[in-house]
Amino acid sequence: MVDCNHKTGAPPFSRLTERISGPRSREWDITDRAASMERGGRQIIHLGIGDPDFDTPKSIVDSAIRHLGESRTHYAPVPGEIDLRTAIAAEYSTRTGDPFLYEQVVVFPGAQTALFAAMLCLSGPGDEVILLEPFYATYEGVACGGGANIVTVPLSEETHFGLDVARVADAITDKTRVILTNSPGNPTGAVFAENDWRELAELCLEKGIWIISDEVYSGLTYDGAYFSPLNIQDARSNVVVVSSVSKSHAMTGWRLGWAIGPPQLAMHLNTLSQSLVFGVSQFTQDAVTEALLNPPAEVEQMKRRFKSRRDCLCDALEKIPELKVHRPGGGMFAMIDVSALGCDGEQFANDLLDQEGIAVVPGFAFGDSATNCIRIGFLQDEAVIKKAVEKIARSVGGYTV
Repeated sequence: MVDCNHKTGAPPFSRLTERISGPRSREWDITDRAASMERGGRQIIHLGIGDPDFDTPKSIVDSAIRHLGESRTHYAPVPGEIDLRTAIAAEYSTRTGDPFLYEQVVVFPGAQTALFAAMLCLSGPGDEVILLEPFYATYEGVACGGGANIVTVPLSEETHFGLDVARVADAITDKTRVILTNSPGNPTGAVFAENDWRELAELCLEKGIWIISDEVYSGLTYDGAYFSPLNIQDARSNVVVVSSVSKSHAMTGWRLGWAIGPPQLAMHLNTLSQSLVFGVSQFTQDAVTEALLNPPAEVEQMKRRFKSRRDCLCDALEKIPELKVHRPGGGMFAMIDVSALGCDGEQFANDLLDQEGIAVVPGFAFGDSATNCIRIGFLQDEAVIKKAVEKIARSVGGYTV
């Protein structure tokens, strides 16, 4: 803790980083330790970081190179190029069957930035933001960065982390301003059902609460069609969707995301973007426009590969009786409950790295209710996944149950 009354040395720092950090910031400790071990010559199988191992489709790369050659390297309009915003709006018009306008879209340097900007526009000091636990590790920082207080609603393992609207309703107070959702979820891979979405949307309309729907994994849904709260026409006044092509198009390093919602919200997001000098390079926006207007065949191929990898991982892990496997409906991660081994997820993850050279993420990073779990990504090909599961089985066998 910084002593603000200390008269010597550096002046005190803002309390922002103190407020947004916490035990969940240790999420990356195992990843960092794995990287250090790898630099020391140890072979590591990385099943932690959510970065697809596929290449960005060639047509997208070619578009970026072509536009670089055309000197598309200058400042872009703060809310994004109109061509890209029009392409994004058209995408949602196709998905919902209703018209969306480019004025409803604001482009950001990544979906995480869009999420942070939306939260700053919709909540402030003293407000409450509901997070559905388990939730992605950065959500705490996103929610409280502007001074809001976090209220967590644990989702049940027994329903494979499905949306429980009754629990959400019990957590709402007169200070609740935002409910942050993520479907398909990270870390759970849970895909919320249409009926649950409709019930939540009705509740939020009644209470005057915003839904921020993080849909970065919506392009990786494996069992049936994807449903978004944006599909509910009556609810759109209270819904903002944040998304990107980072996961579905293997473009995590390109750093482009967007928010789409009511026109009035887009105006606030644009004002915030101008004040904070957000922006995305012209040639990157051109390449993403190409990706949306002319979808590469590789995108659907990657989705099929991810589904195959999911099945490979879960089928193999389900043969280990000590593990409880939550088969994800989307995304690129599975949650595995290890409590039958008599340890928590953090101990098992550390043992797994030390003994078998496999890097996964302990569940505590995603909320207190997930401490008995680990998150495993199906981010390698099937041969590597099978080898990893053999090592996991060997590690499980070392515990006395």
